[in-house]
Amino acid sequence: MFSSRLAFADNTNALSRARERRRTAGLPVIDLIDTNPANAGFAWPLVQLSTLLRQDGIQRQDPDPHGLAVTRQAISDYYNARGVRVPPDRLYLSASTSEAYSWIFKLLCNPGEEVLVPEPAYPLLEVLASLEGVTLRPYQMILMNGEWVVDEKSLTVSRATRAIVCINPSNPTGAFVGVRDRTALRTFARKHGLAILCDEVFLDYPAEGFVSPGTWAGESGVALLVVSGLSKVALAPQLKVGWIAVAGPNDFAQEACRRLEHIADGFLSVNTPAQLALPDLLRRAEPLRASVRQRCAQNEATLKAWSTAAGHRTTVYPRSAGWTAMLGLPAGVAEEKVLLHALEEGVWAHPGYFYGVSPSSPCVVLSLLTSPDLFKQGLEGLDKALKRA
Repeated sequence: MFSSRLAFADNTNALSRARERRRTAGLPVIDLIDTNPANAGFAWPLVQLSTLLRQDGIQRQDPDPHGLAVTRQAISDYYNARGVRVPPDRLYLSASTSEAYSWIFKLLCNPGEEVLVPEPAYPLLEVLASLEGVTLRPYQMILMNGEWVVDEKSLTVSRATRAIVCINPSNPTGAFVGVRDRTALRTFARKHGLAILCDEVFLDYPAEGFVSPGTWAGESGVALLVVSGLSKVALAPQLKVGWIAVAGPNDFAQEACRRLEHIADGFLSVNTPAQLALPDLLRRAEPLRASVRQRCAQNEATLKAWSTAAGHRTTVYPRSAGWTAMLGLPAGVAEEKVLLHALEEGVWAHPGYFYGVSPSSPCVVLSLLTSPDLFKQGLEGLDKALKRA
């Protein structure tokens, strides 16, 4: 009776089951993977949000498939400030970056066709692809000279391949798509007639000492679509506004826009108050983003100091950007065993295999957004778990 697209919903794992048992028993858990800005103390003041969401115009609907002109102009200005021209008519608003992904999968793929995706990467991609009837073909990100880069040998296609996903910067590796990888992906996409889907939600969060290569939204040489949204850019996930920026050669961009207009018109999913609030949110977001960058730097320093002092032979992987850290475990140590012990100590974190990290490189993925006190407490629990592993 039911669609096979939801087959992933039938899969559970020992960690999730153990966490649910602890929750059901009413036992506390320090969540070291929570990336909700408000939970970490980075919420917009209620007075500000209330004002922004009560603007003139919320009483009407203007059903433009692109989204409101004033909203798209503000997003265009966001890109202009980053040195790239993105015309408002090349922008399409969605209710989230997740919905933007689903629209692009609809745009580029028939059911059963495939998209190349990086590994490691955030596991939501697997869910979104399944819901669209799209197959994922992984390519590998590898550490080279202390930097995560595309393993070009792992880029392969079949007759069903239609696009390549890249994430600039990635979650959980924190790797930007730099000049080397842009050249590799651009060359590969041209050779095989593929489009590139570039996710840039964490673009504004370079780590200390790293310089962002910038947005890829100004690309003109290869078919490319960029997704981003308020969830990370303005630390406002509750307002549910994402967008697609269409780039690439004019013939591709014009046809992609024509088709996206039909897709967007079928949903008209972005609510008017959030659209009207977006221009002010984008203009005022930088102080909050700066606070997040500072928090991430503080927690990363704590993690590195703990890793050195604890003596477990753990390794903090290099991070160029983003909100997450990858803690490499000693060879032969099982991620799941460590994290089951951590749950018994009241600490929840993710194993690397959730993100497609090879079992030969066991690691734990942590949110650097966590409040510093809770982060330290969580590391104490992780220390106890590693001693038991």
